[in-house]
Amino acid sequence: MSRVLLTVTCGLVDAEAIATGLRDALHVPVHQRAETVLGRDFDDAGTVERVAGALARSAIVLEIAADQVAHALEVATNTRRRLPFRWHSVAVLDGGRIA
Repeated sequence: MSRVLLTVTCGLVDAEAIATGLRDALHVPVHQRAETVLGRDFDDAGTVERVAGALARSAIVLEIAADQVAHALEVATNTRRRLPFRWHSVAVLDGGRIA
C-alpha cells in the first residue's frame, strides 16, 4: 500500500482542533509546527496579514496510507474551525527509523 505525507496548512486558531481531530480519527502521529508564509497570494488572509505581507499559519503533517487522504480531509473539513485551510500530499518513497 502506498504511503503519503499529508500536509494541512491552516490558521493558528484552528491548528489544535484540526491536529487533534486527525490524530483521534486516524490513530497516527501528527506533527504540528508554526510557519510564516511570505508572499501575495492571500485569498484567506486577514487585513493585518495582507498589509504585512505575511501569514501566520500552522503546518500539520502526518504520514498515512494514500487511500486515507479523503477521510483525513473530511475530518479536517468537519472540524470546528474559523478559517479555510490548504492541503497537499506527497508520496513517501522510503522511510524508517534508525536507533
